[in-house]
Amino acid sequence: MWRRLVTSHFKTLATVPCRSTSKTPSLSPLSFKSHVSPLPSAYFLTRRFSTGSAGTAVKKRVEDVMRIATGHEREELQAELEGKKILEDVNNPVGPFGTKESPAVVKSYYNKRIV
Repeated sequence: MWRRLVTSHFKTLATVPCRSTSKTPSLSPLSFKSHVSPLPSAYFLTRRFSTGSAGTAVKKRVEDVMRIATGHEREELQAELEGKKILEDVNNPVGPFGTKESPAVVKSYYNKRIV
């Protein structure tokens, strides 16, 4: 892509008559003293990287945030990017779960203690 831009820029320069500071005619159509306008390249930069296009919302994808997300992690990231919360209704327990005075009783399927 850059090669096309540079070569097309040089083709337009080759067709433009050269302005030399000296009164003597030059032998080559392009001389080193020719006036090269920075306008085409500046126009390209302002056109491609303008701040006006920054105002438009770019929709992010999961791959933009984390490339290797799969499964539940991917679903969570997808919902978060859409503004939803999948895990809102989950009640995560808050500690402390037991002390020496009042230990937490965990019911077991087995009737013996497994260590």
